[in-house]
Amino acid sequence: MIYFIFGANSYRAAKKLREFREAFFKKTSLTGVPAGEFLVEEFDGETEDLSAGSLNLALEQGSLFVKNRLVLFKNVLRRTPELLEILKEKADILKKSKDILVFWERDPEAKVLAYFKKNSEKTQEMAALSAGELNKWLNKKAQELGLTLGTAEKEAMMEEADPNGANASPEWALENALEKLILGAPAGKKSDFFGDLKPDFKKAGASSPFPFVGKIFSAYGEGRLLTFKKAAEAGHIPEKIIYPLLWKAKQRHMLDAYKKGILAESAMRRDSKNAYEHLERFILALRAWI
Repeated sequence: MIYFIFGANSYRAAKKLREFREAFFKKTSLTGVPAGEFLVEEFDGETEDLSAGSLNLALEQGSLFVKNRLVLFKNVLRRTPELLEILKEKADILKKSKDILVFWERDPEAKVLAYFKKNSEKTQEMAALSAGELNKWLNKKAQELGLTLGTAEKEAMMEEADPNGANASPEWALENALEKLILGAPAGKKSDFFGDLKPDFKKAGASSPFPFVGKIFSAYGEGRLLTFKKAAEAGHIPEKIIYPLLWKAKQRHMLDAYKKGILAESAMRRDSKNAYEHLERFILALRAWI
């Protein structure tokens, strides 16, 4: 079956795609399907060089051994317009398929929108939030993170996010600002958003690691390790540095680096005696993405 979401708000679109993933995994676990028998595939037209042939194959059942499949297509039709003809040819088959095919198009052409409105199980628009909706979103998000925002603080965040400009997804900037506030705020305002942080990280008045993190991302070659060593000399333990690094990778939309950082953070928790080495390897690996 086909689901279609469209609109320029990438934050809302990403959230909806996550919901599809979560619902898919929940459904397969409830039905007792073995883990090896379900599959999630993703194709991103903004970051991958995709051909109509490869996308055509993706529309078909991946394997005889895979009983359940979720396939996410992100902005593939703008770069591969011939895919629409393939979709038209397969319309009846895809509507009856057990595979769940989810398409997100940021700015679909009229003919693309018409096709999906006719052939999708459901279509949903991911439009930019109004000023009132965005204000409610910010208040709710801050509450979830255990933060109390003053009027001036909110106004500054809104101005930086530029919701009235060309930015259709100011939620990214606002979320980044909130996370930065958590990491640099006094201990009383921190939440458990990043999990069970080490007590040293929660000390009131502890200096912020952000200046070092900024230099790590802007330095070249051995400069990154040198900055890391200076941070350690200043009393910033590895567990205190990894979270700002993750925030910075997320802020820059460096997905691969963010995933690598999550693995590093997990390794640091499992092997705390060697946390410094795990973090050092992650910082060295940053050269592949910066």
